[in-house]
Amino acid sequence: MPITKFSWARLREHIRKFLWIYLVGIVVCLFGSNLIWTMTRPQVPIEQAVLVYMADAYSNPDPLNGIAQDMLVRGQEFDETLQQVEFQSLQFTDPNTDYTSSMVMMARLSTGEGDVFLANEDALNYLIGSGAALPLDDYVANGWLSQYDLEPYYATVVADEETGETETFMAALRLDEVDALLELEAFNNEGAYLVIASNGTNIETSMKTVEIMIEDLMEGNYHVSAESTEPVT
Repeated sequence: MPITKFSWARLREHIRKFLWIYLVGIVVCLFGSNLIWTMTRPQVPIEQAVLVYMADAYSNPDPLNGIAQDMLVRGQEFDETLQQVEFQSLQFTDPNTDYTSSMVMMARLSTGEGDVFLANEDALNYLIGSGAALPLDDYVANGWLSQYDLEPYYATVVADEETGETETFMAALRLDEVDALLELEAFNNEGAYLVIASNGTNIETSMKTVEIMIEDLMEGNYHVSAESTEPVT
């Protein structure tokens, strides 16, 4: 006769044996639902938009709506196909303790979303490890953002698995000097980095609009616009 009587001891034993199955199921459901939502939601074609992800434990894109509007209007002067500029929060913490962060990041990168990242150190390391950080050496050498003296961050990666040969490149620019991000209560710039996505569909437009963003933040050309959370189109 089967045992049907409930007991806390049996429940604890069941959880002990099968907890890992539940955890795997939760992670798979989160990844799958995020991927489905990302691929099916109505949106401007990614090649006609610039999406800036704010990858940190906490961020608030609302105060940057005014800057997004300026990036869009001025960006259309050199790219008439540009239809949208948007800042979005992307929660990211230590992937060793929070697997969902890396799963969500993987989903976004796999669908080609995200042209620019304002990234904490954990997110930076993930982007570099995924090959998603565009080398900035040539761009900076040609004057990109040179007037603001943002400190470069160099990464060393394995270029050839067989020989173990490595290469070093400029993977990001430090944002420690861009205090307006913190003053606006949008993003903690201390120990954070600016990364351009290597798989972006409009890299040149993204880099030019980033120049507008940094200019506005560094020179105080911004205002808080928290009334709407809708993307600027």
